Amino acid sequence: MGRPLKIKKSTTKDIGFNSFANLDNTTQVIPVGMTTSEFLGVVGGANTNIATSAYPVVKITANVNGQQGSAYIITQKGTTKYLVSGEDSVTAGSFTPGFSYQITSLGTTNWTAIGAGVNPQVGQVFTATGVGAGTGTASDAGQCVLVTSGTLNSGQMNMVFNANGGSAYASRLTNKYIFDSSVPPQRFAVNFFVAGTTTPVVLANVNIAANTGAFTCSNTNIGLGELINVSGTLTGNATGNITGYTNPTIYYVTATNGINTFTLSTSEGAANIVTTVGNTTGLTFATVSSNTAKSGADVATFTNGTGNLTLAQVQNYTS
Repeated sequence: MGRPLKIKKSTTKDIGFNSFANLDNTTQVIPVGMTTSEFLGVVGGANTNIATSAYPVVKITANVNGQQGSAYIITQKGTTKYLVSGEDSVTAGSFTPGFSYQITSLGTTNWTAIGAGVNPQVGQVFTATGVGAGTGTASDAGQCVLVTSGTLNSGQMNMVFNANGGSAYASRLTNKYIFDSSVPPQRFAVNFFVAGTTTPVVLANVNIAANTGAFTCSNTNIGLGELINVSGTLTGNATGNITGYTNPTIYYVTATNGINTFTLSTSEGAANIVTTVGNTTGLTFATVSSNTAKSGADVATFTNGTGNLTLAQVQNYTS
């Protein structure tokens, strides 16, 4: 069924497991179908400077210390229990004794005096023994239970993923699978280290549906955050247009129903592109294959679900 979520600690914040090439040659065992540049494991931690498709960060929504918002998995504590850190920022002088925090900047604060130990570091989780003083900052941290609801009480978290043309709350997460909230739960193989589809798929019958970068097509399984390569030149029969397009251009999917509609931007987190409604005769739209390192996700060996989930299909993933 997949081992529990695996976390490797770094001196900054959590980062991915080493590739096989970085392991001792006398002990490394490379699984069939994998190469020396690939590695196993799922990670957590809230350091966007190291979070990439090679070292992803698992982001969730959580209610920590009564503060609800975006948060990150630090480590797994049980089947559905996780130590998480919020995205909020609390300045020294405003800590609540008895609450846990993760240090985000040391500043001038004497962290040792308020429970952080003798060698405080950015990323350290501690339980505050005082309100603190100085310019240091920290985020709310604590243990949260994974629930399948959008309404969260203190100490609860949720994760959403895309599957079968819709979205679902995760009821359980391992280093191989995500389980939805159905009864009995459906199991999906999940590969956190693949940022796109492994085999390019050409989208058919693509038309521009709105001036805000919205398109329609006849394909299925378009993932949120997926990369779309647009190539070719609009012909004289084309009635639509993409502002600023040059041949070829790779765009990001910012919204999709997972079936036949999608919206594009020029980069991750950017505004949607500007378009003119109409057909796209002369252009080819295709998903972008990915050769980045992968986790221990099995090939689709399950009976329920549509196939391996990618980073793009886990809505709460952040890079």
